[in-house]
This record gives sequence, structure tokens and C-alpha cells, in this order.
Amino acid sequence: MSRKSLLIVLFISLALNLFLAGAVAGGLVVGQKVRGERPPMGQRPVQPLWRAGDSLPPDRAEAYRNALRQQSPDVREAMRSARSARMEAWRSIGQEPFDPAATKRRLADIRAQEANARGRIEDNMIDFAAGLSPADRAVLARGLTERPRGGPPQDRPR
Repeated sequence: MSRKSLLIVLFISLALNLFLAGAVAGGLVVGQKVRGERPPMGQRPVQPLWRAGDSLPPDRAEAYRNALRQQSPDVREAMRSARSARMEAWRSIGQEPFDPAATKRRLADIRAQEANARGRIEDNMIDFAAGLSPADRAVLARGLTERPRGGPPQDRPR
């Protein structure tokens, strides 16, 4: 191989290596950015209701979380049941005979079931707020109305 051919091959190899290194580095940077914008697989996004009491004094914040935690299993089961019923309703679209009116009624019942579950949580939160001082109620109201700013997930009901 002549000296000129060797230089050309080395230059092409250098260019290819730089291109590949740049692609890998760019992929890592973009991957980190994308991963930072989404919660990890299997983790739900931070629940604003759960975080709403974070700014309360520690004893009241813990009481707030306990109030939500007590309701959590019942509400979770109601929502799980509603999701399951909704899937059945969607499956009924592909079955014969198909009754659009019955499917619409079923979906309306499911929406009512979900609204009822949410209503129980909201009623419980109002009952909790009724026992707070005006200043603490204002803090809780701010926590309930502000958008979450991210950050690490806090301990949540299970």
C-alpha cells in the first residue's frame, strides 16, 4: 500500500470514528433528556393530591396523607373495577349482536362510578380541611391548585 493510500484510509477511518463517537454522545444526551421528561417505567407520575399537603406543618401533612391513605384501597378498587368494566364495554363493540345503546349506557354507568370514587376523595379532603386553621387551609388550597413542579416522588399510598 502506498503512503498516499495509507493516508486516505487513515483519514476515512478517523472521520468515521469521529462520526460514530458524535452519534453515541448525541444519543446519550438526547436519551438523558427524554428519560428526565418521563417517569421511569412502572412508576406513575407524581399525584398532585398526594403532594398537596407537603407544605403543611409536619403533623398536619402526615394527617393529610393518612386521610388519603385510609381511602386509597377502596378508591383504587373502584377505579380498577371501572377500568375492567370499560374494557368489557370496548370489547362488546366487536361482538354480535352489537347493541350501541347498551354500550353507551354501560359507559355512562362507568363514568358515574369513577365520578363517585373521585367524589369520595374530594369529600374526605373537604372534611379534613374543615379541621384546619385558616392559614393551613390556605396552604392546602395552594397545594391543590398549583401545578406539580416535578422532583422525586414522595411516599404515596399503596
